[in-house]
Order: sequence, then structure tokens, then C-alpha cells
Amino acid sequence: MTLFQKDETKLSSLPNLKTLLLKAAFKKSRYNMLAPSEVSLPSHDYYFDGVKLEQSAYNAFHQVVGWDRASETIHPCYLHSLAFGLHVKLLLLPTFPFPILGLVHVNNQIRQIRPIKKDEKLTVSSCFGQLELHPKGWLFSIEVKFYSHSELVWQGISTNLFRTNHGQTVESTDKPSSEMLTNPINKTWMLNSELGRQYAKVSGDYNPIHLTKWSAKLFGFKQHIIHGMWTKSFCISALEKIDPILLSQAYEVNTTFKQPLYLPSQVNMAVQTITSEKESDSMLFKVEGVNAHNEQHLLHLIGNIRSI
Repeated sequence: MTLFQKDETKLSSLPNLKTLLLKAAFKKSRYNMLAPSEVSLPSHDYYFDGVKLEQSAYNAFHQVVGWDRASETIHPCYLHSLAFGLHVKLLLLPTFPFPILGLVHVNNQIRQIRPIKKDEKLTVSSCFGQLELHPKGWLFSIEVKFYSHSELVWQGISTNLFRTNHGQTVESTDKPSSEMLTNPINKTWMLNSELGRQYAKVSGDYNPIHLTKWSAKLFGFKQHIIHGMWTKSFCISALEKIDPILLSQAYEVNTTFKQPLYLPSQVNMAVQTITSEKESDSMLFKVEGVNAHNEQHLLHLIGNIRSI
């Protein structure tokens, strides 16, 4: 399950995400026609060398995710949102084996090599990464890289799960997610019902499960849910306020998305700073729901950030 030499396509502009999402709703799956040994990912690479960071767009994004709009640098997750159209364009390739609707974003890694300033011009490329069997289906990743001139400044890996009964025995590699934070910093957030629509407007991700209660019910949810990448983005904004020095360096932030986070909700973010001579500067964090009795319950996200 390896990728062959990638074919490259240079784009004249970033894809129109709304058009792509409409096409995605009608794309047919090839999966049922393939034997497990025949399942593979397209070996294709899209890139665009004219990315300009627009002030009105990144200001709106920064406001929704709680980033200091007076900062000279761009929120790292804003680049993920810029590249999301490339994700969808890859998923629309005729040889992509899985259905698009129903894919679950389970893990996300961002490596920011250095802070990215608002006036930079960038090149972006995107391709498929790893493909592997999972006890609940298939895991595959999409890789994105941003360059400033020839300098690599940002890398992202989004891992997605296609749920299916593939009939094969696979050992789970999931790590325990109930790690206790011994002396965390706690922050409580109130998430309003409009938040999914607000984030969709600034990120371009108009998946119906995030927009309204009624559109989410069409896809089997009891209520609309906030985007996992909003939760990650807001966590990074909170981490920057706790340790701005760490986020001014090269760092890597990993997150695993757990239970859906329904809107409206009250949640708690717990942050644990790790101090060790053997370890890089790092923090652990998690986001849990809070019920009416102010008791934490469902785990929505776990993550860590470390200098690299």
C-alpha cells in the first residue's frame, strides 16, 4: 500500500470550495468494486504558487478562533483552511476509492517551521499520504506543505477514517485517551449555536452536519456539531496566551478528535505544561464537555504541542 511517483498538476488558482463540495455530494464510490488488495490512493499532487494572504479573510478567521488580531503572524490553522479546497480536489479524483460523505477526520498534525507573517506570498502543495487498514475500516492521510519561496514553513497531515466492515482482522493501534492531567490550567468555553455557521463562513467548510440542527439530522446527528478544526484552532489560540514563547518557535501540534461536540455546549479545556530536562518544551491538552452540574463528561479532543 505504497504510493507511486506522483503526478503533479499546477493550478492557476486555489479551487472554488463551494463548487467542489457540491460535486462531492454526488461523487460515486468505487470501493464496493475493489478487493482489499486493490484499494490504493491516487498518486497525484496539486500545487499553486500564488497564495496571497488576504487581510479581510484572515482577520475574520482570527476573530472566530480567538487569535490576537494585532499579532503580526497568521494562525497556523488558517493555512489548513486555505488548503482545504486541495483536500476536496484530491478526494474528487476518479481513482479515489472511498465515498466522500461520511469520512471522519480523526487526527490532525501541524508542524509550523517558523511563524508566518501576514504579508508573505506562499506556494502550497497537497497529496495523499499513508493508507492502512483500521479495525473500523480504512485510514488514509492527506499531506499539505506551504513554502515561502523555496523555504518550507508549514506542514500538515490530516488523517481520515472511512468506516466499513472490510472482513479482515486488524489490531488496534489507538493509544489510551484517558491520560490524567495532574495539575492542569482549566478554561471554560460557552459555544453558541451559531458557531458552526460562523466557522464555515471563514473556513469554507460548509458540511451540513455543522450548520443547523435540521441539516445535521439528515446525516444521523441529533444536533449540529462544531468542526474539529475549530476546536483545534481555538485550543492553539488559548495555548499561545499561556506560552507565547513556545508558539514563536518551530513547533508541532497533534490532535485526536474523539466524540462529536454538539452545539450549543459548555466545554472545559485542560492544559498541562511538561517540564523535563529530557523533553522539549511541551504541553498536553484536552477538551471535555461540561454538564448542567458543572461535571466534565464526554471527551471531544486530546492533543499535545511541543517545540521541534
